[in-house]
Amino acid sequence: MGVGVADRHTAPDHRVLAERAAVDREWTYGHVVVDEAQELSEMDWRLLARRSPNRSMTVVGDLAQRQSAAGARDWRRVLDPLAHDRWQYRRLTVNYRTPAEVMAYAAAALAEVDPTAVPPTSVRHGEPPLETTGADPESFRPATGTFAVITPDGPMTPRASKGLEFDVVVVVDPERMTPAERYVALTRATRRLVVLRTPTGTR
Repeated sequence: MGVGVADRHTAPDHRVLAERAAVDREWTYGHVVVDEAQELSEMDWRLLARRSPNRSMTVVGDLAQRQSAAGARDWRRVLDPLAHDRWQYRRLTVNYRTPAEVMAYAAAALAEVDPTAVPPTSVRHGEPPLETTGADPESFRPATGTFAVITPDGPMTPRASKGLEFDVVVVVDPERMTPAERYVALTRATRRLVVLRTPTGTR
């Protein structure tokens, strides 16, 4: 006996929404939220346009943190073909994650990426960043809370740390990172930032 149209809509489907959409090439969304949008290529935006025919999107990104060679360099060039004059730009000016002292330290890296960029205003204060040489990164691990060591070569690279936050962050040899990578790495700490330079990195 066949299954009616109504039965299809009442039958339980325990797959998550992304799994259901992945098997249906015609699947579309009413609204799409895009994070880390500065990394998307032109082809990525075409894919999003197919899945959001009404172009209802919330797009969040920071051009100063772009690390993909195919990523966005200018929001107008990205969004005009997608939504013409139907999009609005709003700059986020308040920083709830990074302490003011850490943000002030990272501002130099931001200026290298974009001299016209204005750092967001931090609402919290914390410890001044600590610069040191030749120490063991693990010696800065807190008794409680989250901890990360970000290095140019991994295992935790600036790219891998994008979008994440940790109570204490040790950034190893930031001079060996690109300005965008350095800016990302230096802004992951919510409490304490340590900048560690190794003998190899200081050559």
